[in-house]
Amino acid sequence: MDIIQLIPLVYNKFILFVLIFTRISALLTFFVLFRRDLITGRIIISLASILSLYILLLYPNMSVQYGLFSISMLVQIFIQAVIGLISGLFLNVIFEVFVVAGQVISTQAGLSVASLIDQRFGFITSLTHFYIITVTLLFLLLNGHLFVIKTLADSFSVMPVDQIFLPSHMMAQVLSYSSILFSGAVTLSITIVIVLLMTNIALAVMTKFAPQFNLFSIGLNMELVIGLFCVYVTYQLFVAESGDLIRESLSLFYQSIMKMK
Repeated sequence: MDIIQLIPLVYNKFILFVLIFTRISALLTFFVLFRRDLITGRIIISLASILSLYILLLYPNMSVQYGLFSISMLVQIFIQAVIGLISGLFLNVIFEVFVVAGQVISTQAGLSVASLIDQRFGFITSLTHFYIITVTLLFLLLNGHLFVIKTLADSFSVMPVDQIFLPSHMMAQVLSYSSILFSGAVTLSITIVIVLLMTNIALAVMTKFAPQFNLFSIGLNMELVIGLFCVYVTYQLFVAESGDLIRESLSLFYQSIMKMK
């Protein structure tokens, strides 16, 4: 084949690469697993480029008829960015559940006094940060990152870049799935919250019948110790519930993509 005849083919593959790269890079950019203080933009661009080349080879028959600077190309780039953004937001809900659970427990146990700044979640407590580390390791242990890559690759079969898709269904799925943010956080924290509530009731009764009992010097320390003890006792249950929640979330994420057919 003459080199001149290869120019249209190379140009077509380059257009495909740009569109695929836009969707993948948008997802990686908005996915909270890629922390800005640990993972630089160069790493995200490199990873998105590698995945784009892989998907480009995975679908050799995919082709587009857009010009590089045409209006159709700009519209398609915008749509691919929106699809990646919505996918990233869907995955972020998984981690937000544990942030809410950690913040609720920290508030009840008196751990919210000491907070730290996280570039992804803002002001969080030390317990919340510990839960985030646990869930991140559990997500990687369950091969969640590989499942996300598989879902991302399959998304190009149901939402190819040569067609215009309005991801309204995906946005509706994200909004409906966000309800798990409350129910999941309650499920993870309800045991410790009930124990701390009973502790507060007991301290109130002790203060009523023993006015000399100093609530601030003894009661707060007691709540802190009991709260940390409950976190230690329920940690294995927390890991088990977290694993089930991650599996369910990833399954819903895959189903929401496949429903775009």
